[in-house]
Amino acid sequence: MSETKMPGEETKTSEKTVQDPPQPEAVQPYCPVTVEPIAFLIITSVVMNLTLQQQYIYYRIANGTVNQQGSSCYGNSSNSSEYQERQSDQAEAIQWATVLQLASGIPALIVTVLIGSLSDKLGRKLNLIIPILGTLAKFLLAAFVVQFNLPLAVLIPASFINGLTGNNPALMGGAYAYIADITVEGTSRYFRHAILSAVFGLAVIVSALGGSFWFQALGIPSGISQPLWFGVGVSAFSLLYAIFAIKETCPRKPGRQLCALSNISGFVQLFRAKRKTPIWPLGVLLLTFFILFGVNSSVMGVFLTYAIGPPFCWAPDYVGYFQVAIGGGAFLSMIVIKLLSNYPYGMMTMGYVSGIGCLTLMGVAAYTPNPDVTFFMAAAVGCVQTSSNTVIRTIMSKMVGQDEQGSLFGLTSFANSLAGVVFAPLWNLVYARTIPIMPGMIFLIFAGVNLLCAVLTGFVKFSVPDMLEESLVEKDKEEHDVTKL
Repeated sequence: MSETKMPGEETKTSEKTVQDPPQPEAVQPYCPVTVEPIAFLIITSVVMNLTLQQQYIYYRIANGTVNQQGSSCYGNSSNSSEYQERQSDQAEAIQWATVLQLASGIPALIVTVLIGSLSDKLGRKLNLIIPILGTLAKFLLAAFVVQFNLPLAVLIPASFINGLTGNNPALMGGAYAYIADITVEGTSRYFRHAILSAVFGLAVIVSALGGSFWFQALGIPSGISQPLWFGVGVSAFSLLYAIFAIKETCPRKPGRQLCALSNISGFVQLFRAKRKTPIWPLGVLLLTFFILFGVNSSVMGVFLTYAIGPPFCWAPDYVGYFQVAIGGGAFLSMIVIKLLSNYPYGMMTMGYVSGIGCLTLMGVAAYTPNPDVTFFMAAAVGCVQTSSNTVIRTIMSKMVGQDEQGSLFGLTSFANSLAGVVFAPLWNLVYARTIPIMPGMIFLIFAGVNLLCAVLTGFVKFSVPDMLEESLVEKDKEEHDVTKL
């Protein structure tokens, strides 16, 4: 029978003595509801305006010739000049999406990691406040572009400013790190992270319905500018909420210098710190998360451009309904995680299978008798695909100490931003090149990437047989050790 060790007790190994990091008790927040309102409000406004912005860019590129209220297509013949012109507009709109993604993603690569490490030393709320400020600035500039018909190029500095404050990945990383701070023992972290993911899913649903209603009711430009001003107000409220209504879980220690290298080097220590077990499983899971997020962050933008153009010619309300169907899957994922929290690798496998099935159906939808029905069938099949990302985050958070959560989720935010910089241009280029060959080929490629992620996860599971799921969720003791995962 193995001897029970207290947190912080030294562990004997064949080479040297390594001290396990102590596991502090969970911080008790002011209220059980903590970062969820911020996550819901910000993601709602961001996703809503991201979708509307892409439609606005498409409208501006087409010189206002597309129908503001319905289909953006002219006839069904692929040989018609109107059809070919719309395909050219799609390709140019994708190029604008790529430029804006790079303008935001490149500066966020560095900032997200620094903010995450800084929050471990100087306060977790920094990881929430700084990204909200950037979102507020972006919404203001974008609202001016639409309101006063400014050049589309003004959107580039707006995205750059947002990237300098970490962008949405930094906010999401801060939210997940905050939940990790207030959940230490047992399976509660799985469920709380699943709730947070469900909140993101609800935000997608509300943003889809709200954005579609605004656009259908008011058209361009009011149907674009009003949601942007709504985003300005939501960001201002969220900023005040983060400052005054959330308890600090990582207060700044007395004597801690504001400008110190140690404040921003925590992410390096995640991999340099001597631990009694290998750290490579964390690296492989982080790589898997990076690849998987590269698909998840790109698929909806590609689908939007794919669906509103020929041959589908979806109106904005159809796009909204599909986003609602996809967002609703986050709630099913939350239920699955609650029921199967003792089997995290089983949950990830279900997520991979769900995602592969969904993307495969989307890829072949154009060749089915009723493409619209096939798309919504794909949404139903993909109902639990978000569980993979959620569980990977939680497993990684259990591999590190409580005082390293900000650094870890800073790295996941870095992976999010890097995925946007690397994969968004890549997938957009692949989509533009494969439209003449097979419009849905990009979704089949996405399905293949999901399969690769499943293989990497299985490699970690079966290469480290001591990573037992029963130990992972042991309620009486959570050691800083990947063999207890």
